[in-house]
Amino acid sequence: MTGFVLLRVRAHRLLLAAALLAVLLTTAILTTLAAFSGAIGDAALRHTLRTRSAAPAALVVRTQVPAGEQEAARRVVREGARRTFDGLPVRLRSLARSGTYALPGAARGDRPDLTRLAALDRAGIRLTKGSWPGGASSGDAKGPIEVALPETAAAKLRLGPGARPLTLTDRLTGHDVTVRVTGVYRPADTADPYWQLDELGGRGLRKGDFMTYGPLLVDPAVLSRSRVSADGTQWLATADFRTVTTERVGALRDAARKGPAALAKKSALGGNPSAATALPDVLDRAERALLVSRSTLLIVALQLIMLAGYALLLVARLLFAERGGETELLLARGAARGRVVWFAAVEALLLALPAAVLAPLLAGPLTGLLAGRGALARTGLRLDGAAGATVWAAAAITASGCALAVVAPALSATSGRRSAPRRSVRASALPAPLRAGADVGLLVIAAVAYWQVNSRTSGAGALTDDRSGRLGVDPLLVAAPALALLAGTVVTLRLLPPAARVAERYAAKGRGLSGALAGWQLSRRPLRGAGPVLLLVLAVAMGMLAIGQGASWDRSQEDQADFRAGAPVRVLGSRVPDAEQARVFAALPGVRRAAPAARFPMDLSDDRQATVLALDLARAAPGMLTREDGGSGEEIAGALVPEDREPEGRASGGSSPVRAVVTDAFLRASGARVGARLDVPAGSGELPVRIVKAVRQVPTAGTGGSGPDGGAAADGGAVLLDLPAVNARLTRAGAKPLAPTEWWLTPRPGAADRTAAALRARPDIDPEQVLVREEIADELRDDPLGAGPQSALLAVAAAAAALAAVGFAVSAAASLRERSAEFAVLRALGAPRRGLARLIAAEQGFLLGLALLVGLGLGAVLTRAVVPLVVLTGDAAQPVPPVLVELPLTHVAALLTGVAAVPLLIVAALALRRGDPTVSLRHEGGN
Repeated sequence: MTGFVLLRVRAHRLLLAAALLAVLLTTAILTTLAAFSGAIGDAALRHTLRTRSAAPAALVVRTQVPAGEQEAARRVVREGARRTFDGLPVRLRSLARSGTYALPGAARGDRPDLTRLAALDRAGIRLTKGSWPGGASSGDAKGPIEVALPETAAAKLRLGPGARPLTLTDRLTGHDVTVRVTGVYRPADTADPYWQLDELGGRGLRKGDFMTYGPLLVDPAVLSRSRVSADGTQWLATADFRTVTTERVGALRDAARKGPAALAKKSALGGNPSAATALPDVLDRAERALLVSRSTLLIVALQLIMLAGYALLLVARLLFAERGGETELLLARGAARGRVVWFAAVEALLLALPAAVLAPLLAGPLTGLLAGRGALARTGLRLDGAAGATVWAAAAITASGCALAVVAPALSATSGRRSAPRRSVRASALPAPLRAGADVGLLVIAAVAYWQVNSRTSGAGALTDDRSGRLGVDPLLVAAPALALLAGTVVTLRLLPPAARVAERYAAKGRGLSGALAGWQLSRRPLRGAGPVLLLVLAVAMGMLAIGQGASWDRSQEDQADFRAGAPVRVLGSRVPDAEQARVFAALPGVRRAAPAARFPMDLSDDRQATVLALDLARAAPGMLTREDGGSGEEIAGALVPEDREPEGRASGGSSPVRAVVTDAFLRASGARVGARLDVPAGSGELPVRIVKAVRQVPTAGTGGSGPDGGAAADGGAVLLDLPAVNARLTRAGAKPLAPTEWWLTPRPGAADRTAAALRARPDIDPEQVLVREEIADELRDDPLGAGPQSALLAVAAAAAALAAVGFAVSAAASLRERSAEFAVLRALGAPRRGLARLIAAEQGFLLGLALLVGLGLGAVLTRAVVPLVVLTGDAAQPVPPVLVELPLTHVAALLTGVAAVPLLIVAALALRRGDPTVSLRHEGGN
């Protein structure tokens, strides 16, 4: 038995080698996708919890611990933190501080500069001058307390080690304490979550109603004595998330919800303690982003499965057809039909076993290769592609599916009582399933699935809520792109007969024999080359979907960054006095233009709310970040600030309305139209405006869609006004002008970083109030869960092209082998070898060109239709502004070249192959 199977394998080794290559390639890619999905989920979750979400994921405990019970309270906090983080290793740091003290130098009645004494975690600070403060002098009730100043405060106050002692006055009791500066320190990392315990954020100074410096670092023993007023102790607990996996998210979230409430009830923490963490919200967002990433990978994996399955079925059918005579001989000599299927199953097992073993071993290196290429490479994330149980299971399932595809032709052919009839000379124009309307049915199913996805325009894409309200992946919606691709590809079969007839008529007009014979053959049996044509159509369309999705995702991140920022640098608020803001912001390093803006809400019906943005457009327009489909800043400014505008108030008795540009969402929410007049809130009153133009979006204002829950949109769009025109109108009406609430800054090219650094260094501006467009874009692009699937797209496209090349090569070789007798007769009749080569090139070239052309058209249509529905944000919402589909021509040209290269080489090799017609004629005569 084994020997007979091996003889069958040896006799058809080329076809079986092609089948083995297809099985191995399919199994390796799908197994790698499974490993990549698990690895990117775990790595991205850990990366998020340890970097951008480290601060909200920490546990903050604040309390007033009774004297002498600090150590007991610390033990309680550590145990509570361990429970909050579900048993993960915990790092606990504290910050104990005094009450507020006034620095010397202010006259009576003036607002003094303020400071606090604090015992900091010294692991997070670096001593730059002098020495650490000690606690020895604190034992002397009259001796000065040793302190260390923050570096920024020391520079501002011009103090340092060796300076004369300072007398601080307690703001509540009026008692004085004397301090002596022994050193200067600076935070090791101001982005460390620890500094959220410090009211100054580790910056050393802050300007508000009072100028505050500090904190002044002291020895912990100082705060335990009565000579210094105490203002409580704070702890920051951070977990070691290096071992967290996505399977643990549920348990960790439940623990983080229950832990803080239980900890706040502990009597050892004194009176009125508080404990809080935003870890549950962080995990919710991470889980949504993970679902978006996995749904994207599932969509491309399903398309690859469809292509691989068809390629394997094509190779298996060719193999079974090649063995048709052998199978009939076995049946004629008494072999059972089950035995024939058993032979095919053993051969399929020989193909599947190596793939099932090798694929998990290759998954690790291939996962690392994906992580080091494309968008994911920018994040610097290292993926663990070790082959676990899930990876081995994926390999086994995929290899089993491939084996079943190889056996399928034998199963179908031996299921009847009689042998399959031989093919007729002229085959039907269409296969039976298409004549029965199978392609129409597929189109209907694909249309319904697409409608389901498209109906979720609120931003769920292929995700849906179950009955319990939890978000999950909808199988039907994930299958929609693959169904649309399959339906469009199957429809291609209907194009082959008319295209073949057109080719025959065109070839018949020529004088050459090769073209006429090629056209006649194509018209006589138009579906002979349907298999490789469909494979190439699928490969090209899949490649274009991958290119379009990747390029559109990249473009969407840039568009979202533009929308969120509005300008290269935007300041959301400050404590700079209103009268000084214009001078301060215009004088910043690198700033070319500084435009003030005022933002306020406007209530509409049905609980909708619009955003009113009054902006100095003359200054802001050149640097306003808009997309080409929404109009440039200059165009918007031209509608609001026309050069020939008449002075406000001349018409209608001095009450001419202010011009307004609104978004389409505002028109839908308010029921207004272009040219309408309405009142918008402005300050303590209302401002009459007239709508002069509608645009898709106004940067930074409104979303024009719904939230991630998929419900009705609560956003009412946006109204854009010219701030100088608004203030002029309010001044004439006797109302108070609008004060700027934010500033839009346009730096010189390359100067945005300098401008942002200067803003964040000011004590009257908090760093988080400064938005930089490039920083937002980097954060969006470097999200591992968003960038991960994009790295896999091109790999899947390359695998699709390789599978199509295998199928085309096998089909072309089998077709020429089937027609070897025909070519031998032509050679015997005197047909030149070059003429036969041109015949082969014409036939295969026609099929190749038709496949590329149809695949190009189908890919473009599907990309335009599908990509806007499957590209989502990390919160499983549609991006704002909506996705603009991109299909870079250079990438498409490279795809077509790559897909066509191998088939062209195969056609050339087959056309130029020299065969002996005598052998073929002798074999035909023997039969």
